[in-house]
Amino acid sequence: MPDRKKKPSPQTKRLEEYVYRRPLAAKELIPAIGIGVAAGLAAFYVTRLFIQRTPLLPEKQRAARLPASSRVAG
Repeated sequence: MPDRKKKPSPQTKRLEEYVYRRPLAAKELIPAIGIGVAAGLAAFYVTRLFIQRTPLLPEKQRAARLPASSRVAG
């Protein structure tokens, strides 16, 4: 069986020729850098809140509530 390659439609071909990437100047990168820094700070703050939160049960009560492991080391 011969291989039949699909020919792109004229509209697709036109769009492929139109799309291009241009280099960005530093001035144009400032919003993206600002959003990245803000997202990083927000993630840091939320993580810090979770780490600093007070446990609902003191350490002794948490240890007492854990069931003893049925596995034997070895």
